[in-house]
Amino acid sequence: MMARRPVLSTAALTTFLFFSLVQCGKKDDGSSTITLKVQKADSPAALNLEMTAAGNKSFAPDVFKLWINTIVLQNDEGGSNQFFTCDSSAADCEVDFASSESVAAFEAKLNAIEITAGNYNKVWISCNPNSAGYVKYKGHATVNGTTQYTANPDSNSGSPVTTDSAKNGEITVPNVGCGLTMHLPQSLTVADGDAVVMTMFSNLHGIAYYGPNIPGDMGGCKTSSGASTGPGFCVGYPSVFPYFGETTPTVEMYKIANSKTDASTLTEGQANVLLKVIKTPDGKPFWASMANFYIETTPDYGQDDDGVSGYANSVSNFAVNADESLTIKSMDYGFSSFQRTSHSGDVVGEGISGGAGTGSGVTYKYKAFTYTP
Repeated sequence: MMARRPVLSTAALTTFLFFSLVQCGKKDDGSSTITLKVQKADSPAALNLEMTAAGNKSFAPDVFKLWINTIVLQNDEGGSNQFFTCDSSAADCEVDFASSESVAAFEAKLNAIEITAGNYNKVWISCNPNSAGYVKYKGHATVNGTTQYTANPDSNSGSPVTTDSAKNGEITVPNVGCGLTMHLPQSLTVADGDAVVMTMFSNLHGIAYYGPNIPGDMGGCKTSSGASTGPGFCVGYPSVFPYFGETTPTVEMYKIANSKTDASTLTEGQANVLLKVIKTPDGKPFWASMANFYIETTPDYGQDDDGVSGYANSVSNFAVNADESLTIKSMDYGFSSFQRTSHSGDVVGEGISGGAGTGSGVTYKYKAFTYTP
């Protein structure tokens, strides 16, 4: 397995969080408040990926920590209301989205916080304290009967990988942060005395993976200190998804394989993108995420024909089209008419030359396969 595209950047994505905003009545004192609740989206069992003995395996981390330092309501007229900030310490400001205790502590900080009345159509969240954001994660993947655990390299002779469960520890990916603006599908009007509840949903499935031969300079990854390549773990970066109203969402998944010339011969084993469509309980899609996807048979990103996955970044444009197909794009890259079934089509991704991205869009062929973990 050769070098692959870095999985972690300011735009990369392999999990999702999203907000639900709803007015819940009026307070008697005339002030308006906002309260945060955190729930998990419908979570399927851990991904069970087919692989060879040398394969990779994606997994849901047992620990996934971010320093959430700012949450702001905004509108197009320049109005904003920063109702949450945390800049004191990692111990105080980190949120582990895999821990019910950590989530409960986060909720307690955002209970009936006063906000300014007004009209809002955007939520902005920052995970980049002092321009030094990071991700901490912990987990394991079982490949060919052997379980590989994440390890703190400082206490494991410089290696982030161990087969000793007693050494299972957190990996830190430094110098990455998020500053994300999420447009609400409906505007939120807050009047004096309103009590507003904001619900954040999370799903961590498949956001990290183990690889037996990962380049040492690959973004979002950890290999042995000083090694040019070797076994290691990689993690993707979260994005945030807005929703107005109270709901319990569900997730619809697709594996996607890509080719520069012909989709007819593509197989599920060539998939290198995992797409999640987020739906209301009645099945109406309202956002999606795109993530890089790794198994041993996934073509290398350096292969100019089939290695493209340069569109699998944070979704910035989502829409349900008149024919019920979906527009799912990251800036200018992505799908204009994604069908919610197994199908073939065209997708715009970043062009590749000599194993490197060109910075310009190219139309690729793809085949999507419905996927139930």
